[in-house]
Amino acid sequence: MPRLLLLAALALAACSHAPAPLGDTPDGDRQPTAGVLPAPPDAALAAIDTVEMRAHIAELASDAYEGRGTGTAGEQMTVDYVIARMQEAGLVGGMPDGSFTQPVPLRSVRTTRAKDLRFVPDSGDPIALTYGPDLIGTPDGALAELDLSGAEMVFVGYGITNPGYDWDDYADVDVRGKVLVSFVNDPPATASEPTLFQADTLTYNGRWTYKYEEARRRGALAMLLIHTEETAGYPFSVLNGDAYGEHYTGVEPPEGALALAGWMSESSARQLAAASGMSLEDWFRMAGSRSFEPVPLPVTFSASMAFEHTAGVTGTNVVGKLAGQTDEAVIYTAHHDHLGIDPEKEARGEDGIYNGAIDNASGVAMLLEIAQAFTQAGTAPQRTVYFATLSAEESGLLGSALLAANPPVPLRDMVANINVDSGNLYGETDDIVGIGAERSEMFGLLEEAAAAEGLAVTMDPAPNQGLFFRSDQLAFARGGVPAVFVNTGERFRGKPADYAAQVRADYRGTRYHQPADELTDDLVFGGILQQTRVAFRLGYGLAMSDLRPQWRASEAFAETRRQSEASR
Repeated sequence: MPRLLLLAALALAACSHAPAPLGDTPDGDRQPTAGVLPAPPDAALAAIDTVEMRAHIAELASDAYEGRGTGTAGEQMTVDYVIARMQEAGLVGGMPDGSFTQPVPLRSVRTTRAKDLRFVPDSGDPIALTYGPDLIGTPDGALAELDLSGAEMVFVGYGITNPGYDWDDYADVDVRGKVLVSFVNDPPATASEPTLFQADTLTYNGRWTYKYEEARRRGALAMLLIHTEETAGYPFSVLNGDAYGEHYTGVEPPEGALALAGWMSESSARQLAAASGMSLEDWFRMAGSRSFEPVPLPVTFSASMAFEHTAGVTGTNVVGKLAGQTDEAVIYTAHHDHLGIDPEKEARGEDGIYNGAIDNASGVAMLLEIAQAFTQAGTAPQRTVYFATLSAEESGLLGSALLAANPPVPLRDMVANINVDSGNLYGETDDIVGIGAERSEMFGLLEEAAAAEGLAVTMDPAPNQGLFFRSDQLAFARGGVPAVFVNTGERFRGKPADYAAQVRADYRGTRYHQPADELTDDLVFGGILQQTRVAFRLGYGLAMSDLRPQWRASEAFAETRRQSEASR
């Protein structure tokens, strides 16, 4: 995940909203009334057990699973474990052929050589770059070697073309065969346009994936994204921690594949801007204007790189099912993959296993406990409930994309997706966050489920980090399915007001995408128990009713849903 609440920036003021009665709101959207979710029986809630949850995490995050790397023996162990637990809970295979598994065909690419990396100004000394600390990247396609000397560079601001905002950072300038340099995130809102690019809420145009897509459409040779912790939402170490590791992508290269899709550190970007006679602050100021036009830089890029491609890599999604009385469905998701083993670290005698206890053995544990709760409810649900643990999330949400493209039932029949990723192992809270819930009627339903556990619902504390686009619910949302990413609250019980910020800083600095993400004695289970019970209540209520939440009318996903429902 990509892609997590604990990566969010310092929280904004927390707020919650009472669910509105079902009816037209001032902007034409609709919200559900309170008191509509059927309550689960006590026996089902009692089945959600922190002892079992800890056992699941301890097993999946142990060194024996070798970091659950996609397509590895560690992932196969994970798949076997999850299937066994699903069967013990009473689930059956959820795929149309009755099996529990769905292959996720992939290819991998790994950088094997990266030398002579330089920014070369028209005047002045070349700027030597080190692969990893200064710059990283791999090709989109099957390129085995990249030898660039004197490649022209163009700064394209935020790299966005969006007619709806009358915004075009390319301004019809021909950038074919050029190395593009772009910021991530969206242009900032201004006093005259306070809702520009949805103000403090990241749009898809702000995602790094979009930047590369637009560069491909423009025929660029390569693109280097400028990383700053403020605009990306996480430190550069998250990206370069496995600079020489395997990176997975889809089997077929995208049209217009880039020779290098990469990132540069903030310090490298500052050097590049200075060599161009400007500063990074100048670039930010220029890029924030609608009148921006691409800037050819008086600097060229040189590199000698080699890449190893591996075909035939296959991840595995696991899908279990609790049959209901109708074909309509609710689907729970949690990714089971993590980053595997870093052989470079292991060769140096360091811990190179990325155990992924929080990210996302915790989410898998939540999903398994929710499955257990459903089967202990004593009554078959009205709607079928699917439980999917997904592969290749860390490689770009690839497992969820494949499942949403090849679902066990048509997406028009999926009532909702509830995603759990990186559970709260830092303590009980008085609230819970539902990433993306406010985009649909899921918000009011989540409020009701949370209230039953004595919790309020807090809005996403850092909407500019785009967490809705960084975990597996995105694939289902893009298919029109109302979705929510159940996440950690902001108000920790018995802790100071800034404790949530401390938790995020600790996680980002010491655990996230690092070998230190292990099940340690300082992690506690009260918070994740709250999350799991809320997620269960929400899905149970939807599975035991005829509620069919809808997107807000202003959401782009609403039209996809409208079209799919019209085809029923």
